[in-house]
Amino acid sequence: MKFWHVGLTVSDLDESISRYEELGLNVVDKFEKDQPHAQAALMLGATGVGVELWQWLDEDHPQVKIIKNHIAFLSDDPREDVKKLEKRGCRIVIPETVGKLVTYTFLEDPDGKYIEIAEVKDGYGR
Repeated sequence: MKFWHVGLTVSDLDESISRYEELGLNVVDKFEKDQPHAQAALMLGATGVGVELWQWLDEDHPQVKIIKNHIAFLSDDPREDVKKLEKRGCRIVIPETVGKLVTYTFLEDPDGKYIEIAEVKDGYGR
């Protein structure tokens, strides 16, 4: 696995993008998610590591508490890596979800922290 990004909740996506651009990160993707409803941006630095910014439009959706503050890792074998984490006491809180560019699973660790294990298509976000 490879460390990929930290997910952060922001109050103003465009203002936050500008701030992180000043810190050397570049927008890889800016998108809107339907469930939970949000606007988001993936921003990475030269090393391929960065932040995923989330401005929530539906803060009451149950997945918001999971996605709003998380750490994400890229995996070449996500199902196996998820199994390894489950053996170490993590539990799946968002099952494998296949998107256009990213397939991901969210787990909660024994300390209540959220981990995303992701596989990307066509070099997206690398």
